[in-house]
Amino acid sequence: MTKNNDNPKQTLIPFFIITFLFSWFFWLIAVLASFDFFTLPINKIIFVGIGAHGPLVSALWLTGRKDGWTGIKRLIRSGFDLRLSLYHWLLILLLPIVLAGLAVRLNMYMSPFHPDVTLLNNPLFILPVFLFMFFLGGSVQEEFGWRGFALPRLLKKWNPLWAALFLGLIWGVWHFPLFYISTLSQSYMNFGLFILLTLCFSLLMTHLYLQSDKNLFTALLFHTAVNTSLSLFPPIEQKAGGNQHAFTLMTLFYILVTAVVIIKERKTFFKAKEAHHETVV
Repeated sequence: MTKNNDNPKQTLIPFFIITFLFSWFFWLIAVLASFDFFTLPINKIIFVGIGAHGPLVSALWLTGRKDGWTGIKRLIRSGFDLRLSLYHWLLILLLPIVLAGLAVRLNMYMSPFHPDVTLLNNPLFILPVFLFMFFLGGSVQEEFGWRGFALPRLLKKWNPLWAALFLGLIWGVWHFPLFYISTLSQSYMNFGLFILLTLCFSLLMTHLYLQSDKNLFTALLFHTAVNTSLSLFPPIEQKAGGNQHAFTLMTLFYILVTAVVIIKERKTFFKAKEAHHETVV
């Protein structure tokens, strides 16, 4: 890593603009196809997948312009530092599974809804699904941008609490077009609850990032664990008017856990912003 004295505002604004323009361009094509404005020659999920790379494309482009290939390689390497404590490995992998599983199980007691547990009943497929989620399911496409590029610069502007809340809000709003693309799980989710989740995820990932001496791999691993947990324990019924109580319960569980973490780690979350000479990747 090298010393980086760039003005966070001058890099963050272009990052967010490029990210949204890239992603929403492709996603809006899928949205229009979902509303039958035209017929696509290929499955619209292809456009969804391409658009998901917006944060990665933006981070690599801006890093490359400033620091060249050396900076790009440094950024990529920072996301694959697997040197985490056993505590962090277990916490990151198990917390999303426990919360999603608890929400789904509680909902099963409260209602007749029984989710699709195909993956849970076929444990040999869990690792392939996990790897897919890591490399193609959002983690690599997003976290090099959100937590690899934007978060270190936001921490120069604000304390960790405000930096995480701001990034979580932007991150949640970025997903907005997905809620209007048929066949996607987001099209059945409550957007307000989804925003609450991204705020919680952002706060938890910021905590893990700082607690692990700014190891970006914690964010990629947590993002993957969350997405995998939703495949193991689907919290929403994907049909109009379907049972979504488990999704609400899961959101409440994440809010509770996040609140406990903030209270316990209040000295970290409310500490002063980092000095402008702080090293970022």
